[in-house]
Amino acid sequence: MSSEETSTVEIGTISFPITEAFRYCLESIRKRFTRALITAISILLGIAFYVTIRTMNTILPNIGQPPPQAYQMMMAVIALLVCGVGIVNSMLMSVTERYREIGTIKCLGATDTSVLEIFLIEAFLLGIFGGVIGALIGWIAAIGIYGIQFGLAGVFPPDKMGTVMIQYLRYIGEGIGISAFLSVASAAYPAFYASRLHPAEALRYEI
Repeated sequence: MSSEETSTVEIGTISFPITEAFRYCLESIRKRFTRALITAISILLGIAFYVTIRTMNTILPNIGQPPPQAYQMMMAVIALLVCGVGIVNSMLMSVTERYREIGTIKCLGATDTSVLEIFLIEAFLLGIFGGVIGALIGWIAAIGIYGIQFGLAGVFPPDKMGTVMIQYLRYIGEGIGISAFLSVASAAYPAFYASRLHPAEALRYEI
């Protein structure tokens, strides 16, 4: 067999079906529930703040008040950036704690791509979880605060009900989408770092 043919043959590798990767990630989250919960809460708070500000953008004009100022949106963006830094730190710590685990599955034949997928899927799941709850909390908070002050007609004007509901759903969708994207983007470097670990070095690592 020529060297060119040898270079194209992968020996002793395994691939994770997407369903198995999801199962593996869920098990990892369960084992490290406290760290995963802290990460999800940081995402939740950032998204809740963002969706609250966005929802106010629809409510305030309907009750005769000016929409949120630019600095308020900047505060929401800064909160999301801080949230992203927290995700990076959390995922790096997760990689450090799992050096031996990563080394073991790579020795068993897991490819770099499989390891990369595992960490990105884990971040995606945390992002979706935190994003869904955070978006709903942010929307409910804005609706509740202004609904108490100005009544349901202020937050759900009868003559604009359809348009307002579409805007509310769009803000919730934005929050979930931003959360998923932010989580995956923030986890990209830690996931790539984990995928490039040498099995022997990972197995020798002492925490």
